[in-house]
Amino acid sequence: MLLIESIDHSFTTTKSLVLLMYGGFILLLILFGWDLLTKYVKADKKTRSDPAYMIFFIIAIAVIGYGLYTLPATINYFFKADYESYLGYKLSWLVPLQYFLILLMIVPIGYVCLLILFKKKKIIAILAGILGAVSIVYMFALIFIVENDPTFNVNANSGAIIPILVLFVIFGIIDFFGLVYILVVKLAPQKQVRNQVLLGIMGIVIAGIGGALELTQKANDNWLFVIGVFIELIGFIVMRHFFLSIPSYDEFAWKSGMIELHVIIAETGISLYYKSFAELKNGALSGDIKVTATIPESESRPNSDLVAGGLVGIKAMLSEISGERGKLENIEIGEKSLVFKQGQVALCLLLAEENLGVYHTLLEDLVQRIEENHPNLDNFNGDTRKIKIAPLVTEVFDLKE
Repeated sequence: MLLIESIDHSFTTTKSLVLLMYGGFILLLILFGWDLLTKYVKADKKTRSDPAYMIFFIIAIAVIGYGLYTLPATINYFFKADYESYLGYKLSWLVPLQYFLILLMIVPIGYVCLLILFKKKKIIAILAGILGAVSIVYMFALIFIVENDPTFNVNANSGAIIPILVLFVIFGIIDFFGLVYILVVKLAPQKQVRNQVLLGIMGIVIAGIGGALELTQKANDNWLFVIGVFIELIGFIVMRHFFLSIPSYDEFAWKSGMIELHVIIAETGISLYYKSFAELKNGALSGDIKVTATIPESESRPNSDLVAGGLVGIKAMLSEISGERGKLENIEIGEKSLVFKQGQVALCLLLAEENLGVYHTLLEDLVQRIEENHPNLDNFNGDTRKIKIAPLVTEVFDLKE
């Protein structure tokens, strides 16, 4: 146990306020990370590998890691000189420890972002991961080198740290822009969720501005130092509020919840297009019986006209019952959900695992594009060869990969 009472704590007013805010800052970060982690743990095991869950998992770990990083940073900023002068402790290893903890935060985030962004070129993520892993091992070894040789000076200007600072910049850029692109563009959440993400990211920007002000004014011991820490604290509060206000990560993992899509003529129920999103996973079919069969191409899909006609009938009946003709947008079928979006002529129906807001947005976009690209759809003569809906579905639902 360190004998705190033997240390002369002659802190200025500004340093005392900053130290107090650091305590709240550490608590906030750990609680924030824990809340994000709890959402991940409570999710179904099969969905945890979805990009949205992976992203929020590493954000949770990074936030907790930043909270833990603040502990040695606090000792380094406020108590290092006292410990070394009054108690004889040698704490020169604190600086490489801080860099080590930063690497543990930013490298995994960058690796996961590259893995998601370059799904078909995993070598990019692997190379970045190897580079990051080498730098982590290097900093870990440097902690022991400095501990055993206190004369070995480690700071931002030393040659041993400059390559690490370059990596900080590289991975920082990858992390920030990678997270923004994945959460806002690639996962294509509905507008409300996207706005919550953008506001949460704005919190990160605010925290970054406060952190930069804090670092530049720390040595001056003035009120700008206090203001910088306060701004950083506010930034993380904003980030926590909006990220935790997202009802479910499933709003991002919408692709894995789609089962099948029907596009039909609303009034007649004639099928224009059908697509099944279901895939057989490895091990889904197993056993001792092996059956080989030849299925005619015409029978390789369900009778979509029959299904489409039935769905139109159900929709019409429920619309009559509810007294809201043409406004029915969702039907719960057991644990599944059937989402409707209707235009002037076309009607899109998506069978999905859940009724997510993003499905309504995408179907509305799809209906609009179908009718824009087929202006004579109201005079459809039954020849689906002239209907080009597949490319529109591929584009709207981002099925290029």
